[in-house]
Amino acid sequence: MQLTYGVLIPQSMTANLMTAGITAGAALSSADLLNDLKSGYLLGANPRRQFIAQFSGIFTGTIASVLGFYVLAPDATSLIGEAGRDPKFAAPGAQQWRAVAEVFKYGFASLHPMARTCIMWGLAIGVVLALVEALLPRYRKWLPSASGIGLGLILPFFNPLAMFTGALMAWAFEKISKRASDRYMIAIASGLIAGESIMGVVVAALNNFVLK
Repeated sequence: MQLTYGVLIPQSMTANLMTAGITAGAALSSADLLNDLKSGYLLGANPRRQFIAQFSGIFTGTIASVLGFYVLAPDATSLIGEAGRDPKFAAPGAQQWRAVAEVFKYGFASLHPMARTCIMWGLAIGVVLALVEALLPRYRKWLPSASGIGLGLILPFFNPLAMFTGALMAWAFEKISKRASDRYMIAIASGLIAGESIMGVVVAALNNFVLK
């Protein structure tokens, strides 16, 4: 969508970002809905009741999202920073979208020379990894993930570090007990991710409204 509107209205970053945001939000919500319905199907859940639950979640989810966002980011400084201080939430995905919108508005000449060089190297490495994976499938398990490398370069360091640590612990768990790993790994990982997210909201609320 960013590419489409970058060509149609190259001078409007607002149109570029808003249309991309709406499309990405709809796509992510649709993907989550399909994952939930598929999980329910595998578990034998009633499709009609699943639909009713999903429909009800639209309203409760909207309320929870608005309140949660207000708790985490009570004002714009949490997202953009102030007086030379870094923002609490850097939003790397948003920075990526902003960079694409600026390229369409100002052209590649607006990018730092190092950024342009890195784009070319990243493109070449991605192509090589894709070709090796397709032509030499026996070596696929030894190849690094191109998507993983890209995310690691965009996200703050502590996020890739946590992912690597979790993957290392999961590998060790599987080596210790393959049966227990197959049975409990997904549940443990999901619980850790959900627990970290919930505690992040709780800590932010305490910092913004109690301990400020």
